[in-house]
Amino acid sequence: MLFDIGRVAVKIAGRDARKYCVVIDKLDNNYVLVEGETRRKKINVKHLEPLDIVVKIKKNANNEEVTNALKEVGISISKRKKVKRSKKK
Repeated sequence: MLFDIGRVAVKIAGRDARKYCVVIDKLDNNYVLVEGETRRKKINVKHLEPLDIVVKIKKNANNEEVTNALKEVGISISKRKKVKRSKKK
C-alpha cells in the first residue's frame, strides 16, 4: 500500500503545507495519522504527497522517534515552536 506505517510524505494542503511527516498509523483507506514537522493529526491521504522513502518505526511512534528516524535518512526538520500569545490590555 502507498501509505503504510513509516512512509515519509510531504503535506500539500492546509497550514502545514510543504512540511515533512511520517505515517504512524493507517486509520482506513482515506485517512492516516501523521507525525513529524507537522502536527500529530489525522490526515486525508489526498492532502499528502508520498516520497520514495520508508523509515522503520513502530505504530503510534512519538515525535522524538519520528524525528530521529527522519534524521537517519537525511531529512532534518525544524522544531515546532510554541506560540506565546500576549494578553491584550
